[in-house]
Amino acid sequence: MERPEQRTKTRVKLETSAKLQFNDRSLAGNTLSRDISLDGIFIRTSEPVPINVPCRVTITISGTSSILSLQIKGRTVRQDHTGVAVRFTELELDSYLHLRNIVLNNQVPDSAA
Repeated sequence: MERPEQRTKTRVKLETSAKLQFNDRSLAGNTLSRDISLDGIFIRTSEPVPINVPCRVTITISGTSSILSLQIKGRTVRQDHTGVAVRFTELELDSYLHLRNIVLNNQVPDSAA
């Protein structure tokens, strides 16, 4: 049985470096995001991650002339064999504005229109 869609924000595909910190552990290195919204992020990892724990996500986006690093507090909400979903719980205003621009600039126009 398929679960009903629970997302309330637009989600966009975004493959970028992501670091996940929870408890006293840190997952980084080959960790990439798969998609992101203003509510959360899905991070690819094969490492086991406990569910429903507070965490910190650091997203690093490299541009042609600069590097943007966003640090966002969240909570792990789901894991499958491809990675872990994190719901954002606290965004600073600057991070929110950068994240909003990332989502707006990476949206794919609706092809059905």
